[in-house]
Order: sequence, then C-alpha cells, then structure tokens
Amino acid sequence: MSELTRRSLIQTGSVAAVALGVPLVAGCGSKDGGDTGKGADGKNVAAPAFKAPEGPKPDIAGDKDIPDTFFKYPAEPTVSVKEKAGDGKPVSILTQTFAPVTAQPPKNTAWANLNEKIGSELKIQQIPAGEYASKFSTTVAGGQLPDMFFIGEVPDMAGMVQATCLDLSDHISGDKISQYPNLAAIPSECWEAGRFGGRLYGIPSPRGAMSSGVVYRRDDLLADKGVKADWGNFQEFFDLAKQINDPKGGRWASTMVPGQYIKNMLGIPNFWKWDGKTMQSWWTAPEMEEAIEAQRKWAQAGLMHPDAFSAPNTKVWFSTGKAYFNPDSFSAWSQYWSDAPKGFDIDVCQIPAFDGNGKGHMWMSFPSFGRSAINKKAGDRVETLLKVANYLAAPFGTKEYLDVKYGKEGSDYTLKGSDPVPTQTGGANSQLGVKYIADARIANYLPGHEDSARKLDASIRKLVPDAYRNDAVYLPSKTVEKKWDEASKTFGALEGDIVQGRKKVSEYRPIADKWWKDYGQKMADELAQAYTDAGRG
Repeated sequence: MSELTRRSLIQTGSVAAVALGVPLVAGCGSKDGGDTGKGADGKNVAAPAFKAPEGPKPDIAGDKDIPDTFFKYPAEPTVSVKEKAGDGKPVSILTQTFAPVTAQPPKNTAWANLNEKIGSELKIQQIPAGEYASKFSTTVAGGQLPDMFFIGEVPDMAGMVQATCLDLSDHISGDKISQYPNLAAIPSECWEAGRFGGRLYGIPSPRGAMSSGVVYRRDDLLADKGVKADWGNFQEFFDLAKQINDPKGGRWASTMVPGQYIKNMLGIPNFWKWDGKTMQSWWTAPEMEEAIEAQRKWAQAGLMHPDAFSAPNTKVWFSTGKAYFNPDSFSAWSQYWSDAPKGFDIDVCQIPAFDGNGKGHMWMSFPSFGRSAINKKAGDRVETLLKVANYLAAPFGTKEYLDVKYGKEGSDYTLKGSDPVPTQTGGANSQLGVKYIADARIANYLPGHEDSARKLDASIRKLVPDAYRNDAVYLPSKTVEKKWDEASKTFGALEGDIVQGRKKVSEYRPIADKWWKDYGQKMADELAQAYTDAGRG
C-alpha cells in the first residue's frame, strides 16, 4: 500500500478538527506543553544549545523555521554516529503509531537492521495513537514504564514527569548536549516541551513550520478550467469556489470547509496571544462569529465534498481530483507526489486578510510533537539511552537517517540513483513509531520533482514571517490542565453545529462569554504569569 493511501486511511480523526480550524498538531495550547515554571532555586536550567549538523550541503539552505531543501539524497551520506550507541543490553520502548502496528523481527528487516546498527535490541511496544493515552495511563499506574517512552497526556503531567522520568538537565543543558550532536541539531525552542519545574526531562520531536496547516490547491485542474487561483479577500475566494464547484460532475471546490484558513484570514489567535499585558483566547476573539458565519455560508452553498463531515477521506479526494482545494500541512506535500498522475501540480494558498486589507496569518505548528522521556529507574544507563536517542535523531543526509527512516537496503528500500525507494514491504516495516522517541528536523525532500521542491520552499518562505505562534505553548496552568479538554469539546461541538446549520451563530457569544467568566479569564491570568516568569514578556 502506498504512503498516500495508507496515511489517508488513518487521518480521518484529525480532518474533522481541521475543518473547524484546529491546528494540525497534537495537543491543545499549553496543555500539550511542558512546564517552564522555575525550579526550586527560582531559575531555569539552560536549554540545550543548538548546533547545526555537519553533513551534506542542502540545495536550498533553511534556517531555524525554514526547512533545508534537498533535490536528491546525498550520494555519499554522512556518518553521524561513529560508535555503537547501544551497550548490548535490550532497550525497552513504549511509543504510539499512526500507522498499522508492524511485524516483529526477524520478519521485520527494518527493525532487525536498526537493532544491529544501534548495538542493542530495541523492544518496541507500538500502540495505535487513538489508544495511547489510555495505555500510557495504565502503564504509569502499574509502575510498568519501560526504559524510554513517549509521554502521553495525563492529569498533573508535571507531577507524573517529576516522579517517573529521569532529570536530564545535567546531561543535556547548554553545551553539554554537544556530546550528542544529532540531538544538538534540534532547535533549542523544541526542548521547552520537556521542561518541568525549570529542569529538562523530555526529548523532543521537532515539527514547527512543516507541520503547520495550510490550504492546498490543484494548479493543474485550475489551469484546465482556465481559472487563476488569485483572490484578495474571502468574498473573492468564495465566489471563485462557487464558479468551479461541480457536484454533478463529481468535483467540488474543496474537500471540506476550510475553517482554519478562514480564521487565518481574520487574524484569530493561534490558541493564545500575548497582548502585552495578558493572554487573549481564540475562543473569545471578536472575529469568531464572522469566521463561523463564513464557514456556515461555505457549507450551506455545498462547496465541499458531501461526505466531509460524516466520512472524510480528504487526501484521496484531493489527489484523485475530486476537489480543487484541501486543508493539510506542509509535510503532506511529498505524500501527494508519491502517486502523482502525469501533469499533477500543487501549491498552497497565500492568505490575504478577510476583508482584503492586508495579510492573514498562518498558524505556526508547535515546535515539537510532544516529548519522550527516560525512566527514572534507568538512570544508570542514561548515557546509553541518550546515545540511542541521538541515533534516532540522525538528520537528513546521514547513513543513520536511512537506517531509521527506510530500514535495510535491499530488503526495505533500493536506490534509484542516490535516492531511497521503499520496497513493497519496506514502507510498512519502517513505521516503528521511534520518531516519537526522538526525531530529526523535517527536510523538504522531493526526489525527481525539483520544480515542486522549489515551489514548496517559496511558499513556506512567504507564509512563515507573518505566522502566528501560540504564545502560551509549553507554559503551565492548573486551570488549563483541569478544564481545557471539556472546553475544547464544547466549542468544537458548538462550532460544528453552527456550521452545519443545527444552531445559530448568535448562540456562540453567550457560551464564549460564560466560559471566559467561569474558566477562561483564570487560564489567561495563569498563563500570563507563567509567560512573564519564563522571561518571554
């Protein structure tokens, strides 16, 4: 099964959220984050110092926000790990996976190859992502945490982390991270995901710009239609969508209601926005009713696939030409090209202001997709386990990256020139879930499609400078921890009901005001205090 088809089967849960404007990342504002509250001595230990990896020169160099672009995999990959990372003893791992659970070694040659290259048997327990929170909670409660594990959402996360996870501060803070060069190549801001009580407990999986949500467009289909994808405000976008919408012909303007894109046009905050004094919530933003009304208008006009709310399969609809526009993340770009038909051409839409007066603002994804940890009981093996994490975080262009991402040459992938091409079984074998234990930054890599790689780089560079970040990311709030999930479900259901015509837009503000009075103001105050305590203000 191709990467595109396989991933399309497992993404439906997130698609409904994206339709209502939830960022394309796990977690929800500060609840996903660490705890930058200061330690007992009133100070935070220094974040690990970033050092760019030594390796092949990219075709287009990026920066801390813009990914490096490679047109081909380097013909002579760099060796980033000179000695065996493992100590010969098994390393137990608990992680999540968004792919089907893989076969075990020796049948799984990618896994067996990784064991051999690392020098320790990786005893990986893969849990489907939808079940991970429950599995993690029971594992913590039973005192059965393995050597390394992805940290799932639990009540009182800071307390759980400090009770069960090894404090890594003395091993990775500041320049100490340099003994693990692949981990040092992770931007410093990502490590804040694993900060609790001012100390460093977690290992990040960097995401940032490449996981940010955008709206894709099919340039080839629009060109065939004689339509130029150019609009200066929402009304022009809406009018163009009506022009190309063709339900009778089996092709719709969009796969789904572009809720996040509309909110980006209106400049609604990315969860929380620091206004210089306190935090402002996206749920109480003055523009929310206008955003919901625009979505309702889109849905009422039938401009999205008829199964958008009931059975979304947006990647497939978009790739097979059933829609001109599709909300997704920058990282999906390469997936669309994996099975691209002749003439296929895509780009992402720029974001004008809703009324045409200026620019809109993309929501920048969180710096890290959560964090993993090392078991407190495994402290005597801390250097070995950090070396394993260092191996798993091997950057693009290294031999170790091929081992982690593709598996064993010949069995799991072959080379087309210098580019790895997964075999029929290799694509599945390599989905071990270890990227949630440690990972490298995502590169812009589209072998055989140089023009498209350049187009992606250009689009990212246009949108990132004006992007809104979540100003409360990785900040602590007891009220957020207790009440965020409840509020998220309430507002998600309310917005969905209004967009689909079951409730009126006028019903939104009273509920938002009540939430702010009951909990939102307290969340904002706690996050504002944490923001200033962390030295961000």
